[in-house]
Amino acid sequence: MKSFRTILAALICAVVAGGLLTFNSSPVAHADASTCIQYGSFNRSVAYIEAQAHGFFTQEGLCVTYNQVTSSTQQWNSFLSGQYNIISTTADNVVNQYVNNQVPAQIIAGSDQGVALDLIANTANGIHSIADLKGKTVAVDASTSGYVFALEKILSANGLSLQNGDYSLQVIGGTSLRYQALKAGTYNGAPVYATILMAPFTEEAHYDANLTDLAPFSAYTSPYQGPTIAVTQSYGQANSSVVTNFLSGLILGRKFAATPANKDTVIADIASADNVSTQVATDVYNDAILNVVTGENPAEQVNIPGLMNTIGLRQQFGGFNTTVSSAQLAVPSGSSVNNDQYWIHAFVQAMQQSH
Repeated sequence: MKSFRTILAALICAVVAGGLLTFNSSPVAHADASTCIQYGSFNRSVAYIEAQAHGFFTQEGLCVTYNQVTSSTQQWNSFLSGQYNIISTTADNVVNQYVNNQVPAQIIAGSDQGVALDLIANTANGIHSIADLKGKTVAVDASTSGYVFALEKILSANGLSLQNGDYSLQVIGGTSLRYQALKAGTYNGAPVYATILMAPFTEEAHYDANLTDLAPFSAYTSPYQGPTIAVTQSYGQANSSVVTNFLSGLILGRKFAATPANKDTVIADIASADNVSTQVATDVYNDAILNVVTGENPAEQVNIPGLMNTIGLRQQFGGFNTTVSSAQLAVPSGSSVNNDQYWIHAFVQAMQQSH
């Protein structure tokens, strides 16, 4: 994994060459101390946990309220109505809204590359292998959410096709709700056989005698861009300093988490924020911070090849209502679905403050 210093050096060279930044300009203005934002997410990334726990958002002049979303449908309704200013959602969800619904939403940073994104099953309901899912339902967030295509990828590679009716989808909601339903083995009177989980729920599932890990998604698609940070284009343009400062806080949180000397502190913070045991928190730390393939994005930078694969998955399984180019969609620009301009300024700002 590239160090933050290496990324900084490369970034400075790139932005100077491209004329994106000048170093005789005044420092980036911080948001007023009273600036509060509403953040909607399925879970707390380790970077977010550390940014809150160690005051990096406060340092950036922000107070950030965490809102636990219940499903991608609810998240996007709340996001587009203005209830949430910034969200963490799968890259696929943003691309879906941008392409299929012409929603001017933009990915502005990466969050994770599929941390612990595994297919987990309830053995008490008779599921011990992927083959056992034939003729069964598999629990999902929503029928068009990003992890549906991750699920299709895993099952199609094992001979099961959603289009052919080899299995069907059971819509339950976000990861937390699906995890609780999977543990219970039932939802609204119907059995729950399996679902895609992510951190910290996958790590928790590994200690449940009735749950088994059928497959890691990374065995089927890698690299991959999972959750990202997103804003609407209008909010970003009207609140550029707020967005930049939020990302700077996240970057500093990620940097803190990646510092080996902070390991014990970070694990304790994860355990407290996620209300999990120290062992589960240690597993989350290992998966999110030490795993360079599927862990949280270094410096919150979008994984471009991973984003291309994420877009390609939706395309492979018929998730677009028009023809798209994954390469063209993944190219970052201020007006595209992948807008790296806030991240560029936030990264330089964060690194200037960390010295």
